Amino acid sequence: MKDFMAPQAKRRCREVVPTWDAIRDDEDALDEMLQYLGTTSPECLQRAGMPLNIPALPPTCISEKQENDVMNAILKQYTEEKGFADKCNNNLNMRAMEQEEPCPQRPQSAFYYCRLLLNILGMNSWEKRSNFHLLRKNEKLLRELKNLDSRQCRETHKIAVFYVAEGQEDKHSILTNTSGSQAYEDFVSGLGWEVNLTNHCGFLGGLQRNKSTGFSTPYFATSTVEVMFHVSTRMPPDSDDSLTKKLRHLGNDEVHIVWSEHTRDYRRGIIPTEFGDVLIVIYPMKNHMYSVQIMKKPEVPFFGPLFDGAIVDGKILPTMVRATAINASRALKSLIPLYQNFYEERARYLETIVHHHREPTTFEDYAAQVFCPAPFHHLPADAGSCPENQQVENQAAQLDGNDFASPMSPRASKSRMSMKLRRSSGSANKS
Repeated sequence: MKDFMAPQAKRRCREVVPTWDAIRDDEDALDEMLQYLGTTSPECLQRAGMPLNIPALPPTCISEKQENDVMNAILKQYTEEKGFADKCNNNLNMRAMEQEEPCPQRPQSAFYYCRLLLNILGMNSWEKRSNFHLLRKNEKLLRELKNLDSRQCRETHKIAVFYVAEGQEDKHSILTNTSGSQAYEDFVSGLGWEVNLTNHCGFLGGLQRNKSTGFSTPYFATSTVEVMFHVSTRMPPDSDDSLTKKLRHLGNDEVHIVWSEHTRDYRRGIIPTEFGDVLIVIYPMKNHMYSVQIMKKPEVPFFGPLFDGAIVDGKILPTMVRATAINASRALKSLIPLYQNFYEERARYLETIVHHHREPTTFEDYAAQVFCPAPFHHLPADAGSCPENQQVENQAAQLDGNDFASPMSPRASKSRMSMKLRRSSGSANKS
């Protein structure tokens, strides 16, 4: 009973990462780490104000007796394992030799990391030879590689977002809106994260960096997708020229998201444009619920996850609308004849570069150039030898270096043999 009523170790609020040197024997390392994470990163808390190191409540499906039995079984297993480890440590036959920590080795060649990468990728084998080629380095190859880097490596979409207030039924009043209701602003902020257009290095979707199309806008990206949202309330409507530019950016988008707080239903012809094949109209309802209306042209295939007439909770509305808009944009791109995805286009361009600049080599030459790319020259053994013999010896030494770098090449031995025969025939001719 005294042990049960003993005061527990006082948890300290740490502002630095707890380490083994700073933790005392009566403190729990995991408990201290959870305390540190909850203090320095409050966004990691499951509930606001509740620390991470508070033990969870016992499950309702397990009784107290079952819980104690499980704890006793774990402690018993720990005691048996510790006793077995102590017994093995005292036994000389069970004790292994102490292993020293390997020292890092500095690379001896400038091409060490290149060869290491090829080894990791498995390219140094005959089976992978058909997938690996040596290219001729020239200005045209460098120019095409720069063009390859400038191409899109992710799927890109641009989506327009409009705000329709109460009583607005013409394009001028809709395009001159500079802000919306609080629910609309929360919805727009949930579509992605805000990026500054002046220094944004990702997909711009036609927006300008000179602040003529706004200062910031929502942007969403994954490892394979980039989405830029053209929000009408973020673009400046200072003059007629600005309205024309705004209508040009918004009207050219094929997917439109319309937040309508008007009592009447939104009509397609309010924003005159030849595009806008898919309209996702959102109508606020009571109790933070929203009605979604989807209008699309007949030739557009089906997409989801939202459908026409769906009622969505406000907490998941931005995520669901964004996913529906991306799928709608994909469905529209599938109608384009001979359309290629970004990865297909990039792969085709890579094949074209390899086809134009490929250097025809055998596997032995390829291995020799990869493992010994720099020419290897020996100094002449004596200064009195003739230059022709020195040149032949240097060539032979270079071949020997290539053979040492690539022991698997059967062709190198033939080259060495032919070199010796050539040298003997040359000396015979001189004599």
